[in-house]
Amino acid sequence: MKIAYNSSIFFLQKHGGISRYFCSIIKEFLEDNKSIKVFSPIFKNDYLLNVPKKYRSGFYIPRYPVPPFLKNIVDQIAFKQIQRSNFDIVHDTYYSENLLDYKNKRKIITVYDLIHEKFPDLYKNRNFEKKKKIINCSDEIICISENTKNDLIKYYNIEEKKINVIYLGCNHIQKNFHTVEQNNYVIPKNFIFFVGSRLKYKNFNLLLNTFHMSKKLRNDFNIVCFGGGAFTENEKKLFDELNIMDKLFHFEGNDDLLSYLYTKAKLFVFPSQYEGFGIPLLEAMSIGCPVLASNTSIFKEICKDGAHYFKNNDTNDLSEKLEQLVYSETNLLSKIDIALHISKIYNWKKCANETYKIYCKI
Repeated sequence: MKIAYNSSIFFLQKHGGISRYFCSIIKEFLEDNKSIKVFSPIFKNDYLLNVPKKYRSGFYIPRYPVPPFLKNIVDQIAFKQIQRSNFDIVHDTYYSENLLDYKNKRKIITVYDLIHEKFPDLYKNRNFEKKKKIINCSDEIICISENTKNDLIKYYNIEEKKINVIYLGCNHIQKNFHTVEQNNYVIPKNFIFFVGSRLKYKNFNLLLNTFHMSKKLRNDFNIVCFGGGAFTENEKKLFDELNIMDKLFHFEGNDDLLSYLYTKAKLFVFPSQYEGFGIPLLEAMSIGCPVLASNTSIFKEICKDGAHYFKNNDTNDLSEKLEQLVYSETNLLSKIDIALHISKIYNWKKCANETYKIYCKI
């Protein structure tokens, strides 16, 4: 059995949860001598760059624009390469329309979330009919949580027997700080930590406004952001309007720096309105960083009693919970042991093994 992965997500993402997911299970498959290959004619993804050349095709370019016509060309080349190959299974990485055209190949798709369906006003010109065709043409579907499975059935009326729930891992985070400490990063003391994209439903502005409202928090703490791109001019304008410009810090880097920041943070806050899973929550939990998250159903499914929660979209409750935690070591550290135990459930070996069973099934 030979498994091919197409180019979709590796062409689009420099970093990100979806590309991390695929490269993490690919790493596990290679350790078990499984026959796999990624067909990505052009890619900018740093995780894929770490996959040995023997198991990927294409050229790494660190930066490039992603206009639709170029993506279509790259997708079409990858499609032809896979179609002509002797690979048995195609695992689509991100809703490639070419999945509809494969002949004599078994097809799998992973559904990560239904964000565009839940927040249609935030995402214009989404072709849900095309997405439905791609989902329906697959032989099996993987969802990364029960919450995503339920949303998939709700929005697309997919047969439940076709859906497999396989949780992601978080054990890529390790306490390896030697190179970080050598780089002499200027990291502020006493900071609240935020990871990933700050756009739209991620609710970063909710955290900013809550922080701005509390004179106590402003005096005693900073906010450190990791990833998600550098602060934009609009963000800087907002920081200035809220008079917190000197309280915001941004870092980009590898997993060593990320894990180091988790260990230095007073508290990790994840105010997102909705996710398909939430890898950063588990990263923080696995390394002993206290977590405060919105009380959405997905976070309670994944984190269970290992995190503290506030009412989704509620500035007052977020403010109250922040102050209850950061000013009380007893409250702050009360869930650390539970969190560590829960995080061990989520590992990439288990994710890869369960995924391979689906390949075997079809």
